[in-house]
Amino acid sequence: MGSRRVNVLTGAVPRDLPVAFGRGRRFIFGRQPADTSVSMDPETLRVLGAVLAAVRDARGYPDLLGRLARGIRTGLGCERVTVYMLSRRRGLFLPAADVGTPASVVETFAQRGYGPEAFPGHAALLEGRPLHLVRGAVPPDIETMLRLAELRELAVAPMIYEGSGEGALSCGVHDGPGFGPEALHALGEVAPHAALLVHTARLEAEQARLAERRARLATWAAAVVGADDVDRMAERVCAASRALFRATRSALLLLRGDELHLRGRAGSFPTSVPTRLVVTGEAAFEEPLRTGQPLIVNDYRHSAYFRGAIAAASGAASVLIIPLVDAAGWLGVLTVTDVEEPFRFKPTDEEDARLLGAITTVALRKGLVVEELRQASAAKSEFLASVSHDLRTPLNVLLGYTQLLGEETFGAVTTEQRDTLRRMERTAASQLTLVNDLLDLARIEQGKLSCTLLPVHLGELTDGLREMMEALLRDRPVAFDMTIASDAVARTDRERLRQVLVNVLVNAAKFTQAGCVRLVAARVGEAVDVTVADTGPGMDTVLARQVTEPFVHGSGPAAGTGLGLAIVSRLLGVLGGSLAIDSAPGRGTRVHIRLPGA
Repeated sequence: MGSRRVNVLTGAVPRDLPVAFGRGRRFIFGRQPADTSVSMDPETLRVLGAVLAAVRDARGYPDLLGRLARGIRTGLGCERVTVYMLSRRRGLFLPAADVGTPASVVETFAQRGYGPEAFPGHAALLEGRPLHLVRGAVPPDIETMLRLAELRELAVAPMIYEGSGEGALSCGVHDGPGFGPEALHALGEVAPHAALLVHTARLEAEQARLAERRARLATWAAAVVGADDVDRMAERVCAASRALFRATRSALLLLRGDELHLRGRAGSFPTSVPTRLVVTGEAAFEEPLRTGQPLIVNDYRHSAYFRGAIAAASGAASVLIIPLVDAAGWLGVLTVTDVEEPFRFKPTDEEDARLLGAITTVALRKGLVVEELRQASAAKSEFLASVSHDLRTPLNVLLGYTQLLGEETFGAVTTEQRDTLRRMERTAASQLTLVNDLLDLARIEQGKLSCTLLPVHLGELTDGLREMMEALLRDRPVAFDMTIASDAVARTDRERLRQVLVNVLVNAAKFTQAGCVRLVAARVGEAVDVTVADTGPGMDTVLARQVTEPFVHGSGPAAGTGLGLAIVSRLLGVLGGSLAIDSAPGRGTRVHIRLPGA
């Protein structure tokens, strides 16, 4: 049985080690414990052998800690062993593995760990001094601690590796034999070896965790950059950051002037949290926006950053602020908070925060540009719709009066006057067609074009199409042919399908000066395929790829406004169809249309 007094094991760890710097920092000790390369006594070798045998087949960090506890228990023959790991952020020895401690004791004492308020010997451990405590021969505060832990005797040895504390080995006795001098000495000698094992396992676990994080960051980066709008990006970024740091919630705020505006969030937020705030009033936001570096604030409620409107309303215990900035300037901040864990974030989280911030900034830049382009496109469509509507009315009036004059409603006209009226009518009709095309394009892009889908046999449209093509191809050596199968029945809008075919045929007729234009329609499985082929000059690859965009057209006298195929492409999208163009210079053009079958 060990002596009945507080016993410092002077043989295991030097007593002249300086006290650690303080809570929340890295604990640096004076020097390494006794040189582990020297010969050991038999008792130490036996205990060390038991430890090494226990941890030999350990798989991962948690398993190693559990095996270490069992190895110490076997080697020393004590009843309880708890392995405590030193949390440098908190300045506490936190329980990581245990064997033999009753559940009632774990709940009331052991799970809290060793800290300045929970364990009177905390300071000695930070100084690198092991302890031997025996009930009945210790100060009252330690006596109370042993009684709560239901221990008659306790030996604690700090695990120190290369001058840095890793944790502590705690061995307790309730009813069994106490610790003799040899056992106490062996515990102190084995502790630095255990520290080396723990340090190595800790590094491996940290490397594995970082590798997993990098892999998840890469996956999330692809998802964020691939989002089709800023709101979706903000949603994915917030979800990713919350999962990455295992925090309660996350929010994305964009900077407008000197204000931050909420754009996305993940997790549960109090209704009192503001969605807009002034930067100068929030201490936690000022620093990252000034320095461009992520800011980790653990124990947030007791920090100098705990001031401002959002601080009191958020209820956060720990905070991570990630600035979103690049060479083009500031975008905003990404906040990650935890409401329960005051020491959620580690120093290694700062690098992950930088990576996530860079990914988010790149994605948001792209998203904001796309958003601006969409807004400009919507404004353009609104303008086109408005202008087209305003132009169509006077053109219809002009056409009406021109036709009345040509019909001599207001009196006889001369031959020269009739020729002039025909030219006026053709010009006005051409302009009206252009205005109608612009109006259709604007309606399609605004999603305001309505269609009624019914079974339509393409053969019903042949008469009108043939008459149109005969008029267009008059006085040119160009033949027109149509072959429509009897089962070519599509589920579509009759008038919009006619508009599609008219635009495609008019385009073919304009560019074909000799040869033929052919339309073929046939049922293919559940679809109806329509092909319009011509023997015109054809298009190069670049033009063929771009010709379905508005105002893109070929060169030459036959070139039009560039709206025909653009309208066709968009109309087919509304009708549930598709368009493909096969063309090459000197080989003509084939336009392939696929429609859903009836």
